[in-house]
Amino acid sequence: MEKLKDKNKITFARWGVRTLAISASTLAAVALIKGEFQAGGLLALGWLSIVIAEKRMFKTPTSEGSSTS
Repeated sequence: MEKLKDKNKITFARWGVRTLAISASTLAAVALIKGEFQAGGLLALGWLSIVIAEKRMFKTPTSEGSSTS
């Protein structure tokens, strides 16, 4: 049970990255709705970059033998 709490614990860095991702996605949606396609596209690209970086930065270790195939 203790390991589960550590895994779900959110750090300041993770909170900051998630906040940036949410802000970028919201701004991208608003820009696209307004018809500002260049700004919306760039913000969407930035959001995608943040999400990929977040996955790489906060990767949780998985066991090697847990393949389902």
